[in-house]
Amino acid sequence: MHSPRLAFGLLLIGAAVLVGASHSASSYRLPLDVPPVLVASFAEYRPDHLHPGVDLSTSGATGLPVFAVAEGEIYRLKVEWRGYGRAVYVRHRDGRISVYAHLERFEEAKLGLESRVAEARRTGHARYPGDIYLDPPVKVKGGQLIAFSGESGAGLPHLHFEMRDGEQHPADPSFILRGLAPAPPPRPEALVLLAEKAGTLVQGSLSAEIPLKRDNNRYVPSRAIVVTGSFVPEVRVVAEDSSGHRLGIPGLSARLDGKLVYRAFVKEFSFDQYPQVGLLLDHSRSRLSPSEFTYRLKRLPGNTLGLPSNPPETPWPSLSPGRHQLDIQMAGPQHSLIEASIPFEMVAPPRPAWKEASRPASGSYRLSLDFGAPAGHLSNLQVVYSAFGSSTPLACESRQSFAGGETCSFSGLERSRGISATLLANGVPVARSTHMLPSAVKEASLPPLRVVPGIDYVDVEALPSRPDGRAPSRLVLQGKDGESLEEFSEIAAGVVAASIPIERWASTTRIETEWDDQDPSERRKVDLTPRVARPSETLRLEDCGLSVDFPAGAFFAATPLACEPYEEDLPETKGLSLHGPIVRLLPSGTPLARKATITFPRPEGVPPQRLAIYRFDFQGKEWIYLGGETSASGVSTTVGRLDTFALLEDHSTPEILGMEPPSTAVLSRTPRFVVRVRDSGSGLSYDGLHLAVDGVELEMEFDPDREWSVGTVNAPLSPGSHILSAWAEDRSGNRTPAADSTVQVR
Repeated sequence: MHSPRLAFGLLLIGAAVLVGASHSASSYRLPLDVPPVLVASFAEYRPDHLHPGVDLSTSGATGLPVFAVAEGEIYRLKVEWRGYGRAVYVRHRDGRISVYAHLERFEEAKLGLESRVAEARRTGHARYPGDIYLDPPVKVKGGQLIAFSGESGAGLPHLHFEMRDGEQHPADPSFILRGLAPAPPPRPEALVLLAEKAGTLVQGSLSAEIPLKRDNNRYVPSRAIVVTGSFVPEVRVVAEDSSGHRLGIPGLSARLDGKLVYRAFVKEFSFDQYPQVGLLLDHSRSRLSPSEFTYRLKRLPGNTLGLPSNPPETPWPSLSPGRHQLDIQMAGPQHSLIEASIPFEMVAPPRPAWKEASRPASGSYRLSLDFGAPAGHLSNLQVVYSAFGSSTPLACESRQSFAGGETCSFSGLERSRGISATLLANGVPVARSTHMLPSAVKEASLPPLRVVPGIDYVDVEALPSRPDGRAPSRLVLQGKDGESLEEFSEIAAGVVAASIPIERWASTTRIETEWDDQDPSERRKVDLTPRVARPSETLRLEDCGLSVDFPAGAFFAATPLACEPYEEDLPETKGLSLHGPIVRLLPSGTPLARKATITFPRPEGVPPQRLAIYRFDFQGKEWIYLGGETSASGVSTTVGRLDTFALLEDHSTPEILGMEPPSTAVLSRTPRFVVRVRDSGSGLSYDGLHLAVDGVELEMEFDPDREWSVGTVNAPLSPGSHILSAWAEDRSGNRTPAADSTVQVR
């Protein structure tokens, strides 16, 4: 077995590449005069992209001088409401491009940059003209003042700084950030193991989160780990500075039994790789505010981020039974290193088989269970019985043991539909099997079936149903390659599932169910349509109360698809009404290489401006406004990943909370007004808050992060009384009554 220290060397090579860059860029300086404090790192997780630069703290202040990091020319400005806000782009002599964003204002006295913005506004008739290309560019020296820091665009006060190797290639700017306070190495909080199919158990479940604890200079699991089949490993990593800022990490690697199976050191990327963020990190376990980053440890199809060239990764192998070792190495934002060592046991699960021995009386059964485990394969094998759909143990009465199994009598089963057996090795579940009890199959209802797509498999689950329902024993798949039988097994209380390989699922033309005690002629046809999206094909999904159009190239690899109405209770949002079902597209969290268009039918009698498509954020427990275009066919918007969506009507009126300075204050002749406003639905656009002074509207700019709108009078006010009138209108057209007040100017 190779030493895991070699993997450390691989990460150090990546770090050295960045360190080496500093020698060829020794003329570069910091963009701020204050000591640099990192509050967001390069390539950090964002819900729909990778962070293309770093965020530097301004300690909550605005108006700090921002300097060109080296000699060059300003060739581009940006002025937009959200996103980067106000930004400067400088092209340097070596071809690199530096970007400074979320600025308060551009330098005007020597460079005349604000005049360029004013001209772009006039000629483009736009308050936010977007990109402004300067022809000719404006030359600047290294260290020359070019702007002042602010909080324009998204976020609170800070400076977003980037170094690009080209217009579309952000690169790690660490070589410029000299003087950063040393940060502790990253801390792996937990190992996450996800079963790839229903037959796999990870610590007795389909998924497990195992806390990691420090043991000398490495992290180890808090308990022994047992898995019974293929799985996807992930690790949740915390990288904090001394002030508690949580950052992403630039690189990690994984070795399985000494062989490199995954390495990602993201020192640069291109903007067209943005969708791959969901392949590098797990959307469902990563978020911002508060920051939480969970990294995949297995390269999924389509992920080219941080792909090593030498030595290359080896494919994740099919693991044989026995003990294995997963070694993880993580590099912090300042390239400090830490290691986790994860021993685990791979168990070939037994395949228990039931046999009815006798049926002594009504509601009582005597059954034999053959454990199905080869002699010596598992030690300390135990069995726990329960009634199907219940986690309460069921007593094995009159137990008789035989080689590799036992016979038990079970009573009190008058209302039970089956008996489940869980086999434990050394106290950890390694197999489950359910024996469905005889019933009048023709009269019993078939439980609802749910399709749960995975990475390499599709799980078909039979959910709990009415008392007369009875979970089937197996699925029968008919296709061009003939017939195959897929056994159901209980994966949760009352839920059974069968796992089908993707290609088998794609070739299936007819699906049936059958029971152990049923004549094959009485199989029941199941109304399920297998769908597998191919990267080169277009696909239209019309189920569950919406339609989804996937363009060619939307998927990174062959992906099974499904959708389902989401029927669990979600937190209500004041002022939002649901029109149609809440729809969950599966596999939830799957990133799309090209955006898909989702369309909900348009309900009658609802003002179209009040309708929009929203995404539900399960971590924040809130609906996120996406918008939507209304047409005769419905309400549509584009989405970059599969998630949970709904068509909602916003009939909530914004609420004006107050104004600064208050009406009791005596104002200067050029006052700055701040109006606080709250909206729980679609939110306000940049001009959603209106303020008029003596009937003349000011130019106000709404800041969603602060929930306020700010404006200044265009000309000094005369001394005396002035009438203010404020009102707000959200993106759905809901408008507040005007709030009038009188102020005094000295």
